[in-house]
Amino acid sequence: MVAHLLENQYNEQLAVHGLTVAQSKVLFLLVENGPLSQVELQQYLYIKGSTMTGIIDSLLMKDLVKKADSEVDKRSKIITINEKGRKLDQNLWDNLNGKEYELIEGFSEEEVALFMKWLRRMKNNLLKQKEGAK
Repeated sequence: MVAHLLENQYNEQLAVHGLTVAQSKVLFLLVENGPLSQVELQQYLYIKGSTMTGIIDSLLMKDLVKKADSEVDKRSKIITINEKGRKLDQNLWDNLNGKEYELIEGFSEEEVALFMKWLRRMKNNLLKQKEGAK
């Protein structure tokens, strides 16, 4: 229920900027890692190639990223965030950081640290299950 409510709030905030959660994740990954291939982005997000193509096409139409042929492999496309995308990403994080502070209000530092540890463990368990299913 918490995940659902949180996702709804994030979606409302992103909608103001005309973005989806997936599109915002791509912007974040490009800011954090620099230019990435479409395949690398797809692997980071655990999504299919066709879904990744749609996300990239949307970001290109909004003029938030650039797409170019890889110098190493011409079949591979390299995605780079541009200045407009970088500014939007920063704006999103400024807004979302405020939301995170609201979420942990009333929790001690120890409780937050323990919660984060549990979330990381849950993520690892989910990734193990996913790998085991392949």
